[in-house]
Amino acid sequence: VTRTAARTFVDLLRVGDDTAHADAWRSLARHPLVEAAAARILGRPFRLRDVHGRNPLRGYGQQGLHTDWKPRAVGAPPVVVTLLWMLDDFTRENGATRVVPGSHTWTKPLPKALAQPLAHHPSEIVVSGRAGSVLVFDGHLLHSGRRNESGAPRRTVQMVLQALT
Repeated sequence: VTRTAARTFVDLLRVGDDTAHADAWRSLARHPLVEAAAARILGRPFRLRDVHGRNPLRGYGQQGLHTDWKPRAVGAPPVVVTLLWMLDDFTRENGATRVVPGSHTWTKPLPKALAQPLAHHPSEIVVSGRAGSVLVFDGHLLHSGRRNESGAPRRTVQMVLQALT
């Protein structure tokens, strides 16, 4: 992800067909490494379902743990892949994303108590990364943004790829 892409971040917050650089943002879903990761996770063709941006300000950004798709049935294949393109470094201080490893295999909904923004799962980990990195994961994985304590930017392009039926 280039600095030019980061400068056009405001255009990304709501990507529509008339948004400046919309095609460039959407083309990130066809990056060869993204296509390979999505093919590995989904095992079948997919489409770009959603693209938007996030940039939580100081004191904001804390989300409850959630998935980007409903729990899957036992033995069912994944339906979505989530991509987080890091336009800025993701650090503990600026609220980097937390994930619960292995939760993508769960077949029951998350208990409501764990979906509360301040709740913590004992297995959660915080994923840090350098600007220009992309975090790719099964969209059934529990994850959430965290509170930006530093006030430093944490801009991200978030995408969801959905398997074709």
